[in-house]
Amino acid sequence: MKFTLLSVIALFAAATAKTNNTITGIDGRSRSLEQEAAFQTDAETNRACHEKNANYISSLKAGQYKSSAFHNCFHTIDQIYEFADELMAQNPTLLSKFVISKTYNGATIYGYKLTKGHSQSLYFQAQVHAREWIAGASILFSFASILDDIANEKPTAADAYDLYFVPIVNIDGFESTWNGNRTRFQRKNANQVDLNRNWPTPFENPEHPPQDDETYPGEEPFSEPETSGINAWLKSKREEIQGYLDIHAYGGLLLYPCGDTKQPIGDGFDEKFQVLGRGMQNVMGSYKQAYKLQAAYALYLAYGTFADYAFREFKKPALTIEVEGYNFITDASTIKRRGIEVYNGINAFAKEVTVFNGEGGTKPPSPTSTSKPSLTTAPSATTSSPGTETVTPPPSVTEPVTPSPTVTEQPVTPTPSRSKPVTSTPSGSKPVTPSPTVTEPVTPTPSGSKPVTSTPSGSCNGCSGCYSALLSHCFPRGYSRAQCDSFNGAGYQTTWCGNF
Repeated sequence: MKFTLLSVIALFAAATAKTNNTITGIDGRSRSLEQEAAFQTDAETNRACHEKNANYISSLKAGQYKSSAFHNCFHTIDQIYEFADELMAQNPTLLSKFVISKTYNGATIYGYKLTKGHSQSLYFQAQVHAREWIAGASILFSFASILDDIANEKPTAADAYDLYFVPIVNIDGFESTWNGNRTRFQRKNANQVDLNRNWPTPFENPEHPPQDDETYPGEEPFSEPETSGINAWLKSKREEIQGYLDIHAYGGLLLYPCGDTKQPIGDGFDEKFQVLGRGMQNVMGSYKQAYKLQAAYALYLAYGTFADYAFREFKKPALTIEVEGYNFITDASTIKRRGIEVYNGINAFAKEVTVFNGEGGTKPPSPTSTSKPSLTTAPSATTSSPGTETVTPPPSVTEPVTPSPTVTEQPVTPTPSRSKPVTSTPSGSKPVTPSPTVTEPVTPTPSGSKPVTSTPSGSCNGCSGCYSALLSHCFPRGYSRAQCDSFNGAGYQTTWCGNF
């Protein structure tokens, strides 16, 4: 379909029209539901994908989990647990299942522990926001990849720490996103609370988001069973867990505390987070699609987030990963690419956590050091680090959507941590479903932010810069990558160049 310049302008005008039925993106801008209508059939698309790839459970094989057809589609919560349970059944000495919390509607939130007998561990959670399907899919791909590393006798993050994975936190909201166009962009839980604003914060949000706001924090911190239960479980592991990652979508960002104040943390922690983040940044993405490292407040002020609370409460590194992308809805062909990025990030995180916590390695610069790492220099396309898989750069703007890249593995030598042997809980064998070890949630105690609209800027330095200029003006108006590509592919690269 060809677009005229007038049609492009008309589409953008329609996109910026105000409506009562809107969603807010990572850039803080509202988008109409109608504007996304063409992309709201992905539930049906993925159900068809399920039928096409229906035999992935029976074909699962140790050492080849990341190649499974499971990763060809986005999946429902039942399918996600079925997949993870099968991995557990095939690896009973490595994996066990645990209950971390309950949801508002009473669903059980499960996690999976991958252990090689260490006394210390790392914690990873995803999909606190229901609509961010790619976040949950990415952590599942990472989970499978680490199991493959172990089966293939390759060094991995699990050599230094035990690993806890919670693939889906917001189960109630996630299930709603499969129920049609009007609920596909559900962010909050079933009680209409933003679970990533429901954690304690020492600062008060001056905006006091109302209940119908997408960032409504709830009546008080830990008002929701999801956050209350997770907090109780984490406190029971206070001495064990050495670092925390919260996986979200989208934007290609690595966010470190704090999000609720623009003041530096002090005591050398800002520099430590810079070092940790750069270690992750160097192995995630590519020079064309580099993850940006920044303090969380630089995106927008957010009160009551998980990462801020985890860092303040447990005095251990906690980061938020906003996986690369341009929309809450993304093609399933991006799962493996995003999964590789998160996998690489997890391996780097395991290495850098040891440095952050002062257990060896190169020490970070002192608070007075002037040698802070650059936040603007993107890593080289060929940059690799131990324990990484090469991420194929995204296709050029004239190419159609590309399937997941071929994975190239390189050896890793993680920094080992002090460990003592423990006995892992066997998880049973096929076809019996293993019984999880239950950790009951505890009732706790007190917060909450509407994103500040950011104003993207685009410029054009000859036609080579036109595409980035197009995207910088296209995405903020609510259009997806595919739509922006179509405008560019329709021959308006030069037209846009003339407008900027």
